[in-house]
Amino acid sequence: NKIGRWDPDTQKITEFQDTIRKHTIRIDDEGRVWSTGGLSRFDPKTGKFTHIPEVPTSYGIALDKEGNAWFTELLTNGRIGRVDAKTLKVTKWTLPTANGRPRRIQVDDDGIVWAAEFDSGKIARFDPKSETFKEYQLPGPMPTPYGMEVDHADNVWYASMYTDVMGRLDPKTGKVTEYPSPYGERGTRDMTVDAKGRIWYGAQPYFKAGYIRV
Repeated sequence: NKIGRWDPDTQKITEFQDTIRKHTIRIDDEGRVWSTGGLSRFDPKTGKFTHIPEVPTSYGIALDKEGNAWFTELLTNGRIGRVDAKTLKVTKWTLPTANGRPRRIQVDDDGIVWAAEFDSGKIARFDPKSETFKEYQLPGPMPTPYGMEVDHADNVWYASMYTDVMGRLDPKTGKVTEYPSPYGERGTRDMTVDAKGRIWYGAQPYFKAGYIRV
């Protein structure tokens, strides 16, 4: 139930104790740390945790340009949600496919929200303005999108857990292109894009990090 901060200059690690479990963290433009598990926000300036009681169980998290926190609820009937950064008001939406069990979530430059539906093998697109969903079925015998990222051209990248591929969805055409992993059982659970457009990932079973670039 802790989050930690590492200072690369001093090599010092400082931990902050909370009362609820932690999973994934993201940091907003004001330096506040959002974390899933039980959804919460931590302010390093005051040392205070703010809990979001309407979201006792959450998994993936992403921040939009307004600083709002988007999250997935893995253990419910396929829901995503948003916490208003100013008011902390929570709004939730149910995915069209039941029991999709969404894991990671991302927001592109246009404010479109993307979620990886692990159990249904789909990528979900959600437009907050119209509050409408569109789903993209992924190829393969057992597509299981887990780690996900949006690149600088707003292509949606995902790592398929059980088929060991890295995939790219072009939202403009709906085309999906997959690239086989150089080794099996990569176990990628999260991804990030750097300034050069490379998609970085972790290969948990192999204790490796790598990137893909097309």
